[in-house]
Amino acid sequence: MLSKYGVVIGQVIATTAQREVESPHYVISVDAGEDGTYEVPVNVKSIDDKRPNLLFYLDPQFDAQAITLLPTMKDGFHEINYERGMHKDIAVDYIRSGLFSPNQMEILKPYAEGPDNDLTDKIDEQMKLALNNEQATIYAFGTHYSRAKGVHNVHMNQGNTNYSPGENGTYHDGCFLLHFRDQNRWLAYFLAFQSQSWCTDEEGKPKPGSVDGRGYPVNNCKYDTVTVRLQSEDPVPVL
Repeated sequence: MLSKYGVVIGQVIATTAQREVESPHYVISVDAGEDGTYEVPVNVKSIDDKRPNLLFYLDPQFDAQAITLLPTMKDGFHEINYERGMHKDIAVDYIRSGLFSPNQMEILKPYAEGPDNDLTDKIDEQMKLALNNEQATIYAFGTHYSRAKGVHNVHMNQGNTNYSPGENGTYHDGCFLLHFRDQNRWLAYFLAFQSQSWCTDEEGKPKPGSVDGRGYPVNNCKYDTVTVRLQSEDPVPVL
């Protein structure tokens, strides 16, 4: 189970796209008010050399019940613990919260020649609009770390078999939202690894039969075959 899961809220003040490193990230620096500056390193490549490219979905007009709660929270880091009832209404679970359809995700390389054709480009396009924009607020969900004060694991954190099974859990998935207040427009970014099963138990572990002998999801437990009940289809609280 991940420790100190939560959301950091603030303004984007810098971005760095890592490329020539073994495990590249898109690093966002966030001015979190009285909490100071936070690093938000977003994975753009998996350590799985057989399936290194991530799953990605950007919702350009995000609309969920959580967005009525988030603007009432001040800048800074807010711990979320679903089991203890701590900010449980904004906890994110890719499978149970019904925030988006995994079927809409696409597989993207971390970087490639040309414009708007890789994961780094997809993140950077809107992040440039938020950079030093007083009308833009970022909400980055993930795991708090103190090494340099930041939030990482900004991706799905369940369904792991061979890679990071200790991170499995429910209602503690990572993602990030951008709110452009002058337009009242919300964008949501969701990321996952190809090795993760979309059929998990209440501990976030892959259900029996949901992965093959290599640890990869099979049948209706893959991102493009799983069925998720969406809030827009059958509204439920963001749990």
